[in-house]
Amino acid sequence: MFVTIEMGVEIPVYPERIYRAWLDSFEHSQFTQKSARIEARVGGAFWALDGGVQGTFNCMVPHNYIAQNWQIRDEPLSADSSIEIRIEPTCTGSLFRVWHHGVRADSTRAMMHWWETNYLRPLQAYFEALVGEYIADLSDG
Repeated sequence: MFVTIEMGVEIPVYPERIYRAWLDSFEHSQFTQKSARIEARVGGAFWALDGGVQGTFNCMVPHNYIAQNWQIRDEPLSADSSIEIRIEPTCTGSLFRVWHHGVRADSTRAMMHWWETNYLRPLQAYFEALVGEYIADLSDG
């Protein structure tokens, strides 16, 4: 049986900044610390994590939505595994949310850990390092 898992992380930059980083081969490689080749267009190929992940883009809505077919090397996912990414603005940056469809029901915990270590934490740390310690004072206006 296959299920959908959902995860999310707060990131201290605007949605368009995260969107651009996900779609750019160089910057994707920077935040994952592994090589990536990305053709950022519907139907374009996606190859990341030194070839550990590959797929194609199904839908792209600038700055807030990406849908991809998704295969992970050595992971028993369903043949129609896919992900959806939504990037929503918040008061302090963005909420980056991922839905991964086609995950084996008995491997949800392992797959959530995979996402945390390969994407969510690295993406958050990458942008936190770029932004630094500064948090805008929201009470001054």
